[in-house]
Amino acid sequence: MDNSLKITRRSFLTKSALATATLAIGSSIPDLLASNLSTKPTKLLNYNTKNTFPVDFWWGAATAAYQVEGAANEDGRGASIWDTLSHTSGTTFNGATGDVACDQYHRYEDDIKMMAALGIKHYRFSISWSRILPNGKGTVNEKGVDYYNRLVDTLLKYGIMPHPTLYHWDLPQALQDKYAGWQSREVANDFGNYASIIVKRLGDRIQHWMTLNEIASMTFGSYGVNQKKKMAPSIALGSKKEFNQVVHNALLAHGTACQAIRASSPQKCYVAAAENFNSFIPTIETSENIEAARLAFIRDEVNAGIIMPMLTGKYPDKWLEDMGKNAPDIHTGDMKLISQPLDELGYNCYTGMYVQAAENANGYKTINFSANYPKGNMNWLNIVPEAVYWGVRMVSDAAGQKELPIFISENGYADGTEANADGYVEDIDRVFYYRSYLAQLLRSVNDGYPIKGYFPWSLLDNFEWNHGYSKRFGMVHVNYETLKRTPKLSYYWYKEVLKNRRVM
Repeated sequence: MDNSLKITRRSFLTKSALATATLAIGSSIPDLLASNLSTKPTKLLNYNTKNTFPVDFWWGAATAAYQVEGAANEDGRGASIWDTLSHTSGTTFNGATGDVACDQYHRYEDDIKMMAALGIKHYRFSISWSRILPNGKGTVNEKGVDYYNRLVDTLLKYGIMPHPTLYHWDLPQALQDKYAGWQSREVANDFGNYASIIVKRLGDRIQHWMTLNEIASMTFGSYGVNQKKKMAPSIALGSKKEFNQVVHNALLAHGTACQAIRASSPQKCYVAAAENFNSFIPTIETSENIEAARLAFIRDEVNAGIIMPMLTGKYPDKWLEDMGKNAPDIHTGDMKLISQPLDELGYNCYTGMYVQAAENANGYKTINFSANYPKGNMNWLNIVPEAVYWGVRMVSDAAGQKELPIFISENGYADGTEANADGYVEDIDRVFYYRSYLAQLLRSVNDGYPIKGYFPWSLLDNFEWNHGYSKRFGMVHVNYETLKRTPKLSYYWYKEVLKNRRVM
């Protein structure tokens, strides 16, 4: 999940507070009230009242390799950039590393049994590139492949569909040393080769693949202009152009992997990315504010530089104008490669920003969050349930992908409550968060958007990057001394959601 791409805090206008929908339901604004708040023509939305999710909806959970696997030095695994950073003094809370993490490498079957008891039928996890190719390229580590064979076979044994992500931020350190990793176009070819290797070995049992997780986080959180950022590999670049080139190289890797997956799969497969594009929510759902949200989505630096070229095959003109000489070097064929058609899109949604129409050059303005606005126990995690709906909607309205199936590949909340002596956590705050966001996702379903599934972050408490083990996002509590798993209140709540196919 993204704990490094810090979005500017926004707050509601006092004037619009009377008209804002409730967090959990997002109900429409009566015509009379809306007319009192705006002198412009108002177009309001009609909500469907269906309250159940489709029968074939994907109910899942998500994790990532470096955050849960452990076994960092076992069975031929090579070092990744996160091994290097976490072992560097002062980079993580209390010097925590992912050496052991949740030890899922050894405990995967017990974790899968726990998933089966929960009732999920889909599991999103990531594959460690350096466990498969310790040097990033060259000789395959068959013991690493064997681990994922066993993981996939056990998931299928318990009726759970595997949804692997090929890259969740753990670049092999060997490639960082060889050519500065994501700073080089060469990484795209190596990533495509790695994708081909793993898909040939696992593709007979896996149909759904994701390429990269959150290009925004792995670039904005890791590479600063004339300053180091916190996330691995923590590099200070010399110019904005160098930064934009890193993003462009990541997009090239995504496109190359799309081609490699399709060329290597022994059966029909579905290719996706998992992106945390920024969501913009109209403060009041009038036609002019909805248009402001669309404009903001397209103009936003993160969206314009990542999700828009990925889905449309071009960088928006305004973004290129803003970047000027700092735009990346684009070779012939790059944009076609970057915009390989996706079969589905993963959306990592945690928060969003409120906007309204404005008479300025952009046509919109963002609204600041107040200091007292509710947060999910992280300084960046403003609780904005409507972000799910409007993020999904803008893939259609702003990026023009009206038929592209979307699933929520991450959505989560850090504990605000401590475990009791038995490890049980009454995380009613997480239940509130999930309930509120799922209500908005159901709104997307009822409005006809092609929503496929929901993967809350995370199944387990885990290594939370620079925060080490101080922040817990799991539905299952992990005692990091004994590694005992204890389901939380949210686990039991989610179980009821799955049984009933509705927000409980």
